Amino acid sequence: MRDDRLIERAIDEAPIGVTIADPSREDLPLIYINDAFERLTGYPKEEALGTNCRFLQGEGTDPEPVEAMREAIDEEEPVSVELRNYRKDGTEFWNGVDIAPIHDGDDEVTHFVGFQTDITARKRAEHEVERRVREVERERRTLERVLARIEGLLEDVTRVLVGATTREGIEREVCDRLTAEDAYQAAWIGDRDPGSDAVVPETWAGDVDADGASLSMGHGEDPVVDALTTGRARFGPVGDPSWHGSVGREGAGTMAAIPLVSGGTTYGVLVVYADRPGAFDDHERVVLESVGRAIANAYNTLESRRILTADGVTELEFDLQRGDLFAVSLSVRADCRFTYEGSAHDADPLLFFTVEGADPARITELATESPAVAEATVLATNDDRGLIEFRLAETSLVSRLANRGVRIGLIRAEDGSGRLRVVVPGGVNSRSVVEQITDVCPGASLAASREHDRPPRPTRSSTSS
Repeated sequence: MRDDRLIERAIDEAPIGVTIADPSREDLPLIYINDAFERLTGYPKEEALGTNCRFLQGEGTDPEPVEAMREAIDEEEPVSVELRNYRKDGTEFWNGVDIAPIHDGDDEVTHFVGFQTDITARKRAEHEVERRVREVERERRTLERVLARIEGLLEDVTRVLVGATTREGIEREVCDRLTAEDAYQAAWIGDRDPGSDAVVPETWAGDVDADGASLSMGHGEDPVVDALTTGRARFGPVGDPSWHGSVGREGAGTMAAIPLVSGGTTYGVLVVYADRPGAFDDHERVVLESVGRAIANAYNTLESRRILTADGVTELEFDLQRGDLFAVSLSVRADCRFTYEGSAHDADPLLFFTVEGADPARITELATESPAVAEATVLATNDDRGLIEFRLAETSLVSRLANRGVRIGLIRAEDGSGRLRVVVPGGVNSRSVVEQITDVCPGASLAASREHDRPPRPTRSSTSS
């Protein structure tokens, strides 16, 4: 008897729930539960004893492990299952159940003993692992689709650009292509507005609303401003959160700002946002930079077509300050007056100036110190007056303007101030020409803008030798 009492006390003190059911009675009722079972389920002995243990089951209980227990009991075999059970207060828990038959001396089953273990923490951990595996698999499939999309992106954009007839059409198609099939969350193309000195989005697609938005060029650290200023692509965290958040990209992970540059002219900036991990790796950067160049080249081609077919022109006149143009700087250093006489060919970086008030030979020496001048040659002299040929560097402002079909109409410089007049052919965006000139010549200010049906004749001054 003492041994039986010891065993009973040991079972009572066991850290897991222990039950004993009697198969000789109808519906296999419980005839014993230990204290741990009460703590686990919330059911006291007076409610649990005399009933089948199925009172722990509920609507979330999987019928498969329940059926497995029933079959094992019918076959008088041991069984182990895991199932969702419910405490008396209705809270769920995962129950690890082990059931074994107890035999008498004649090998007849007299009882079934059950062991109940709370495995909720383990099951939650398993479910979290399964959830993460599914999530990673979804991310992998999404990434594969995105990478496949990016691989074909340049080809898609190139196909669009070949058939494009307007800049607006190019921008719309490119933004739509970039945001198709979740390649990127959002994309927009914008340009600098000289009037407000801000970047203004012109076309956008995806999860973004840039209507009325503008980003001041004073935000020098922002990737968009930096890309436009330096002409280099920027990849990394989203810039000024107050601004990028206002266009709907608050909380986005990374962004790319691609300057649209062709022939020394910046036509604007392409901006894309991505939330996916690993966005903008080396290969993706090469693709996006290639897309940017393709867009800019397409803009340049459209400009060239319009130049050939347009009749009207726009004449822009600027006031210049010292340092804005090589001729203005030389007018101070050599104490002389410069007057533009023309060029050997409007697209050739050979400009001719009449100089007055200084030795032409001295001017040529000083001129070659300017990065804009590759070579200076005196063609004719008459006392302190002469005609000088300036061969300009390919990166000079005049050369870049010529590449766009913009012709010089007038350059005058004296005592550190000057006047520049350019003739912009129809079809070339005058605003972008103003921006191009003021970028290179920070002190330049637009003094006049006039439209003509035909190109005005360039100003010429007589030069005697």
